[in-house]
Amino acid sequence: MKVTAKIVATLTDKGRLKAIATVCLDGEFLITGVRIVDCEKGPGVFMPSRKDKKEEYRDICFPITPELHQKIKDAVLDAFEKQADKADETE
Repeated sequence: MKVTAKIVATLTDKGRLKAIATVCLDGEFLITGVRIVDCEKGPGVFMPSRKDKKEEYRDICFPITPELHQKIKDAVLDAFEKQADKADETE
């Protein structure tokens, strides 16, 4: 499965939230609202979520296999690093 990602927003003033990405699967399925968060072990990738009736957050969509989860994470973090490199070049 081909997984591509694009950073749609970079956030510098939102605490641990660093960016928002969109992920495309095989050019046929789009996932918006994927978050990149600064965690203790480095940047983490989190799928879009909503609050339920119990005020708990639940993922809206998520990869079922560990392999797809890793592909999505790698694509998002690669896009994030490339964007950060471009920003460094323009400064």
